[in-house]
Amino acid sequence: MKLSLKWLGTYTNVTPFLKDPQKLSDLLTNGGLEVEGISDQSKDFNHVVIGKILEKNKHPNADNLTLCLVDVGDGTSRRIVCGAKNHNAGDKVVVALPGAILPGNFEIKLSKIRGEESQGMLCSDKELGLSSESQGIKILPDDATIGMPFAKYFKLDDVILDVKVTPNRSDCLSHFGLAREIAGLTGDRFEFPLSPFTEGRESTRKLIKLNVEDSERCLRYAGRVVLNVRVGPSPLWLKQRLEAIGLRSINNVVDITNFVMMEVGQPLHAFDTSKINSAQIIVRKAKEGEKLLTLMDQELILDGSELVIADQKKPIALAGVMGGKETGVNEHTRDIFVESAYFIPSAVRRASRRHGLESDSSYRFSRGVDPDAINLALNRACQLLAENSGGTVCTDSYDIYPRPVAKPRMELDLSFISSRLGMTIDGIEAKRLLERVGCDVSGSGQKLMVNPPAYRADLRIPEDLGEEMLRLKGFSSIPETLPQTLVAPTRDDLNFTLENRLGQTLRDLGIDQAVNLSFINSTFQEEFLGSDFKKQIVTLENPINLELNVMRASLLPSLAKNASYNSRHGQVQGSLFEIAPVFEVKETKDLKNETRPFYEETHLGLIQFGNAPENWLKIPSPQTFFRLKGVIEEFLRAWQYKSIRFEKFETTPSYLHPGQSAEIFVEGKSIGVIGVMHPGLQEKLELKIPVVLSELNLKTLFIGQPRMARAKPLPKFPSIDRDVAFLAPLEVSSGAIKEALTKAAGQLLVSCFPFDVFDGGSSGTSRLPPNKKSIAFRLTYQDQNRTLSDEEINATHSKAIEAVSTKLNLSTR
Repeated sequence: MKLSLKWLGTYTNVTPFLKDPQKLSDLLTNGGLEVEGISDQSKDFNHVVIGKILEKNKHPNADNLTLCLVDVGDGTSRRIVCGAKNHNAGDKVVVALPGAILPGNFEIKLSKIRGEESQGMLCSDKELGLSSESQGIKILPDDATIGMPFAKYFKLDDVILDVKVTPNRSDCLSHFGLAREIAGLTGDRFEFPLSPFTEGRESTRKLIKLNVEDSERCLRYAGRVVLNVRVGPSPLWLKQRLEAIGLRSINNVVDITNFVMMEVGQPLHAFDTSKINSAQIIVRKAKEGEKLLTLMDQELILDGSELVIADQKKPIALAGVMGGKETGVNEHTRDIFVESAYFIPSAVRRASRRHGLESDSSYRFSRGVDPDAINLALNRACQLLAENSGGTVCTDSYDIYPRPVAKPRMELDLSFISSRLGMTIDGIEAKRLLERVGCDVSGSGQKLMVNPPAYRADLRIPEDLGEEMLRLKGFSSIPETLPQTLVAPTRDDLNFTLENRLGQTLRDLGIDQAVNLSFINSTFQEEFLGSDFKKQIVTLENPINLELNVMRASLLPSLAKNASYNSRHGQVQGSLFEIAPVFEVKETKDLKNETRPFYEETHLGLIQFGNAPENWLKIPSPQTFFRLKGVIEEFLRAWQYKSIRFEKFETTPSYLHPGQSAEIFVEGKSIGVIGVMHPGLQEKLELKIPVVLSELNLKTLFIGQPRMARAKPLPKFPSIDRDVAFLAPLEVSSGAIKEALTKAAGQLLVSCFPFDVFDGGSSGTSRLPPNKKSIAFRLTYQDQNRTLSDEEINATHSKAIEAVSTKLNLSTR
């Protein structure tokens, strides 16, 4: 909300802040009202001053130009070329000197025009941003002071504050309200400048009949007729006030209602009485199907839930939101009925949202206005109408208020408040602080009775009063005290610690961490995971977005989207991991009585796409199954897992390549999957780069963790390698052979890994029979206590080969 510092100064003392508005900004921000910006209007007219034309001569090189000698009050005269015709010697004018930047980012510089130097520019209203059109330069009255800054002369030297008002402080949505707040924070006085006005002899009650049918939603309704108004342009002071805070001037009547709203915070509306059918106003519930043409030329079809202002035939305004065009004020209007009311916030908020209408009025009504300021605002508007439109205010007014808004009355126990604030506040100080913000305080000592003012709807319980006193004293007044530690600090949750450690391990391996929402599009997830995916999906009843309507059952679809997004934006290689929960519906008949009707498990998702990082030869190589397999083996070994196996699926998940995927087993338990993305799915996602995926169940993986890493001394005795190549059927895995070799060789075997695999295919080759493959292993033997002899190693090696060949029906090559 934009607020004028000059305007605020009409209600309270802002002199200390004129030279340094930042001090006011700090005061308000520390008081809970954040100032988002400060704009000094005078800076927009730097180097623009009042001048006097001393001489007007013809330009020697152009018939349509004049060459003027202008006094700008600095002891020198400026030569200025001008193209206008309406000025003469002796005129007071507005001069933009070099360095000025006029509206439209038009910079004034020293220049030569048709061979003559021009040391500035004589300005028109259009060039100063005061009008969309202008006829010649702006001629000022004779009493204008030469050399005076234009901003000061034209009262455009205001400071505008952009204040962010929280929803609970609707009392600050006006200049008087904010001035009252500033006075409360500083301890200064404040005053509202309402002057008496002359009333006519006519009666509002005789000219207009009023009936409030819906007193549940319209708690208070006041109104008064003003006769013989002359609708026309607003006076300069009123235009300047409104335009300074970003409101467009329309006419004097509408401008006055807007002015009072921005002054007091109470929205008003003026009806043309000649257009009110049967001269009767009814505040009632709308009828289904009724129509209303608003001031913004929008036709609303009402559904019957709205509160409307109507005449005998039709609605003429949507209560608290916007008036109707048919009864709006225009240049032909002579008599008006000014409305000032209190509508309950929920009614206005619901109607505003229902029809998508946002207005300054609905913004204030939906947050709550001051029910005690209804007549104040009405009388202020009538005073200004009498002064600025020539209207005659009727002698009486309506004020229908059958059930006054209840004001809370609270007993304040200062010992309770002091214990909560961590500082002592006595009765005298509490009374002084609360009275500064308009509270009525009685009692003494530690027990006070407090009545907050009607405009402070946020003060409802004793804790609110405690916060208010602290706000006024300043949060810096709270003494520093160390908390008493009565119990030992709680250890971090084990799963949290393990997840952090796992993330660090993966980052150390050069993999970036991804963070995705736990929601996903159901169609995309189903297409990705396929029909064979067994989990029951958790569907959201009220999704934040129709594209995010289910909870994730797997991390892989989101990671695949990350890879797709990166590849489409030029990042064609990368490695990502995500540690996050996945969800599954519980198998129960009565989900409504379940406090948590779904299972939640934390998974690790991994994806590698495009080429791997270049090696020292600068040769790019694509990401492969084996590269990601190596990453998983690396961190599993770093976590002290002993048995790691990758086995072919009995039924391969539909999103993985059937020939390049495996199920992962750790110490005999299945923990997840790994594989190349299925080519068909890759085509759907328009991924034209290699993609390898893996997902691990961390609930299973973390069982038995953490395991302490044990340091081993470097071996003192040498190791000896032996190689063996087996001829095996295509369906026998290298993992099965490795497991059998490790078991048969016993404790002397310290390492066993395959280093060469090739097969003869279905037709065979000159070196291999059909449906056979060759797998070569390197076995390393070592003893920690002695040097092994060739005879010992050969015997152990031969025994292991024979045992494996017999068990798996293999032969050596």
